[in-house]
Amino acid sequence: PPTMTRDSRIQLAALACMFACIAASGVLATTIAGSSGKHKLVFADKAEAGDPPQVALGIAMGAFRGLFVNYLWIRANDLKQDGKFYEAVDLAKTITKLQPRFPKVWQFHAWNLAYNISVSTNTPLERWNWVQAGIRLLRNEGIPNCPTDLGIHRELAWIHLHKIQGYMDDAHRYYKKQFALEWSYVVGAPPQLKLEDMGSGKLRQTYIDRWIGPIADAPDSERELVAKVPEAALLIKAIKQETGLDLDLAFLKQFEIVDATMRGAMGTGIVPPRLQEDPLAMLVLSNRFKPETGAALVNFARKRAIVRDYHMDPGAMVRYTQSFGPLDWRHPAAHAIYWSHHGVEETLRRVNDKNVGDFDVMNTDRLTIQALQELFRTGDLTFDVLNPEFYLALPNTEFTDSYRVAIEEMMNRSKYEKDHARPLRTFISGYTNFMLDAIRFYYRRGDRDTAAAYLDKLRSDKELNINDPGLFERLKRNIDDFVQGEITDDNREDSPVVAMQEVTGSLYAAFVGGLLRGDANRFLNEFNYARLFHEKYQQTRAFKTWITGDLGRMGFPPFEKWSAETFAQLIQNAGIPSGPTMYRRAPADLQCNTYVYLERLPIHAQLVEGEKQGVPGFDSWFPPPPKENLDTCRAAMFPNADDPTKGRTELK
Repeated sequence: PPTMTRDSRIQLAALACMFACIAASGVLATTIAGSSGKHKLVFADKAEAGDPPQVALGIAMGAFRGLFVNYLWIRANDLKQDGKFYEAVDLAKTITKLQPRFPKVWQFHAWNLAYNISVSTNTPLERWNWVQAGIRLLRNEGIPNCPTDLGIHRELAWIHLHKIQGYMDDAHRYYKKQFALEWSYVVGAPPQLKLEDMGSGKLRQTYIDRWIGPIADAPDSERELVAKVPEAALLIKAIKQETGLDLDLAFLKQFEIVDATMRGAMGTGIVPPRLQEDPLAMLVLSNRFKPETGAALVNFARKRAIVRDYHMDPGAMVRYTQSFGPLDWRHPAAHAIYWSHHGVEETLRRVNDKNVGDFDVMNTDRLTIQALQELFRTGDLTFDVLNPEFYLALPNTEFTDSYRVAIEEMMNRSKYEKDHARPLRTFISGYTNFMLDAIRFYYRRGDRDTAAAYLDKLRSDKELNINDPGLFERLKRNIDDFVQGEITDDNREDSPVVAMQEVTGSLYAAFVGGLLRGDANRFLNEFNYARLFHEKYQQTRAFKTWITGDLGRMGFPPFEKWSAETFAQLIQNAGIPSGPTMYRRAPADLQCNTYVYLERLPIHAQLVEGEKQGVPGFDSWFPPPPKENLDTCRAAMFPNADDPTKGRTELK
């Protein structure tokens, strides 16, 4: 045979190399495909029924899919600019279909929905629908497609904390009420503590034992529920046949309205008229099933809704309550903690020495810290599904110690930062400001000893910024001089959170330390201080826009409304006889305004129904003002209501 030329040898070698590479790729492809499937790192490879035609076109373009998606991004932005919001959203769905494992796609479009499009609409309801759309996009689709991505979790936490719980959106009050209403249906109302137990540290375990814990412990399927509680099968059948409801969100909504109505009539033995024709209420009150069977079924329905409809883990909700404090799941900041910390937990499963610098853990931890601050300031939430316009968020001191515990845990993760000292400096600075506010609040509400104890604790903290000599000089003062100096020197009276703590703390001190203890001078001093601080804040921060109405975006309700709301809720929590004692000792104008709010709280319905059984009624415990005064107060507190029950949620 002729001698093989040099070119031929090269060609044969290249051919052999090609076959070797093909063989190797075949071996590796199986491993790579398995890993991609395991970690969900694959693109959509086929169009599903109902998908817009752009999905099929993008898939068909193969390697040119990226260019096509870029065009879709540009087109979606143009549609948004032209005010064609629904078309823009439809196109965004196409993009997420084509790039489901690209986290930035989900983040961008959720932000677009919750922020850009929402503020372009005309009513609070329209805005809320777009904010919810952004939340659902991340929670129901983005995270399931990218379950370990930290950025998506952080974005979802930020929307809850900033968009809903914050003050920057003109419709934020509407968002808060709608969020509380939705989650009241899902998880029900939390258990209440007696006045003397508030701030004692008992609330965290109470929430675990009597609220979120039983939901997390519920069975995962109807089959498991029936196996555990055989009578549940008959109850499920009765619910479906007699009410037409399934164990879904519609059932939970109807059940919570029934349950809230019965709580208002607790102990009276009388069925309120609004329940007498409701099939679910009649089934609940029929005594055909054991109470524990009904409780097990409701907890199962709540757990299934949390997992299936909200893509959350009730077990994690229990763990976070144990770690951070009594999280009220009707409060947006509780969900900010859930999603930020859940994202960190998922991320830490992937961290090793080689990729440790790839994750922005600290900025996600910062959201958890900020949410804890917000829960300290507004975590004591009063909300009634029967009267959803009544929304009152007061400080919750159960989170004071949780803040530092959380910081210690987060600083231990500083190895995930190139500059290890940065988390320490960042978190301790925020902690210092938080403690200064907390000390002032304890002092204002009349708990001087606790305020002094926390001042001592802050003084002795080894992590304080040694480069701030002014801080150490301030901390050397005694508790009385320190608090007065914080108000005059710190000049933070225009901060919403500081103003809220100052006013609320002083009102608590006026009502409990003054009225309940019979100290008239203290009541006047604290009440007048709250009024003056409120007035000063309103002068600088209560600016109005067309969507905020009279209150303004960052303004507070008029002092008469705020003080009456706070007083009414305190009376509700205090119960009998402490509540009526404070009420009777209050000035006539405060009594009148508070009576109007008490008419809308469960204590009113309970005492009215009790009177039918021969026990002292509502007006016996809380004497009403003269009719002409009461009419004036009703018109001032609720100018759009004709009677005390208008606005309540009735059973349909």
